[in-house]
Amino acid sequence: MRPNNEDSVLVDESNAIFLLADGLGGHQAGEVASELAVKEAYAYLKDLIERAGASRESPGFPTDSLKEAVSKAHYTVKERAGTDPHLTGMGATLEIMLIKNNSAYIGHVGDSRAYIMRDGIKQITRDHTAEGYLSVPAVMPRGRRAPAGRSHMLAQAVGTSRVIHPDTHHINLQAGDIMLLCTDGLTDMLADEEIAGFISMYRDDMDHAAAQLIHAANTQGGLDNITVVLVKV
Repeated sequence: MRPNNEDSVLVDESNAIFLLADGLGGHQAGEVASELAVKEAYAYLKDLIERAGASRESPGFPTDSLKEAVSKAHYTVKERAGTDPHLTGMGATLEIMLIKNNSAYIGHVGDSRAYIMRDGIKQITRDHTAEGYLSVPAVMPRGRRAPAGRSHMLAQAVGTSRVIHPDTHHINLQAGDIMLLCTDGLTDMLADEEIAGFISMYRDDMDHAAAQLIHAANTQGGLDNITVVLVKV
């Protein structure tokens, strides 16, 4: 329903780096923030991988580097916002996933989410919202009720917070696992169980599964931009 897309996504299969961001801010500032966040974080990680070479196995590489990638994105967005009055206050959520040696490493700020599908669906990240979850679900279009009645007042986001404290997660992967990264355009419209149902139904075709998730979220109202990244192990 929105006239412009403030989500940004970047997938580098050769280096197993996956990123998405959901922009915040008026006019086109959200678009600028999300694109900057994704590009800056990706550039840092790609350069690190290329320079590290054989030393890529060094302890602390994934989680420490993900935190640094988020910080790089944060200060780049913040600096750019200070150069243009039209961009003042812009920011973005940011999800980064690096897959390496049968493990998924995730860096996270905001209320976009990462999930794992393995004997059901499990949310990996926690929403960085000022009020967390509301006790009473919000009313959605057509009388539908939001899955968790989410608050969207972000406690921290790339570019807007004075100091950034990204979360990191390490998941040991198993054959058949499916990793999902998504913006809140998906999770505001579909409950976790609905998301799991579509992924299970189309688990042999990740492109089709992603398309079906987006179609279902749009069918329920599509109030926000919807971005989905699915990775099958």
